[in-house]
Amino acid sequence: MAATSADLSNAPRAMLVVDGSNSMWGQIDGTAKITIARDVIRDLLDDLPADIALGLTAYGHRNTGDCHDVEVMVDPGQGNRATIAEQIGSIKPTGKTPMAEAVRLAAQSLGNSRAPATVILVSDGVETCAPDVCAIAAELERSGVDFTAHVIGFDVHDGEAQNQFACMARATGGRYLSVDTAEELSSALIATTQFTTTETSLPLITQSGRLYFVASHKMRGKLQNLPAHWQVEDQTGNPVMTGFHNAGGHIDLKPGTYRLTATDTESGHTETRRIQVTNGGSMQITLMFP
Repeated sequence: MAATSADLSNAPRAMLVVDGSNSMWGQIDGTAKITIARDVIRDLLDDLPADIALGLTAYGHRNTGDCHDVEVMVDPGQGNRATIAEQIGSIKPTGKTPMAEAVRLAAQSLGNSRAPATVILVSDGVETCAPDVCAIAAELERSGVDFTAHVIGFDVHDGEAQNQFACMARATGGRYLSVDTAEELSSALIATTQFTTTETSLPLITQSGRLYFVASHKMRGKLQNLPAHWQVEDQTGNPVMTGFHNAGGHIDLKPGTYRLTATDTESGHTETRRIQVTNGGSMQITLMFP
């Protein structure tokens, strides 16, 4: 049965924005990144909750050198997964990277309602059209368009691109996730289509120079390590570390204030701690998941 307009007005809404710029022909272990992205997104569609009104936007997929090459390929809706799966296959990496304009159009296409609105951008490179991606994202947020942008950097190791992605996400209250494989991309997409987040209100003060971190949950009454995507941001919101760790990890931090975030890639649940580092030895933080 088709969803009514009332159903859609209360449903979570999400727009996938896929990078169709020429760099997506780059390969990971012999497979083009666009091919990996297509396959991962098709697999995601099978498991995505049916109540999410999902859409698809692409950029750089039709013309070379065109900063206006942005297209909403599938409008947000329920029951359109087969159409999205078909349309994702028609994205042929061709042109430039009008990332900010794509996010703008995607956010506007989500419309206005009381339900969560999320833009999920998958990109492998730096903006090549807008002079200031962060300013555009902040302007869009101030304009009254109620949305959150999560940015997934796919095989991105350029510092400028990482800062752009983090800034765009931060300006809209979203998150930046860095991934390098098909498995990590799948986990990041699952995490960004969930809406459960927990954050402590008080900072954890530590004399730590080296911070050890691990995620855990109880299984049959015993604590077990939990594979998670981790991110550490400095006080300006720039990522200091981002990546997946099966059994936790460690990072050396300079004195300052940081935000530590872990996401359970299976459930999408997120735990966050704020940390103030002064000087000293080391400390371990265990984030407990339901």
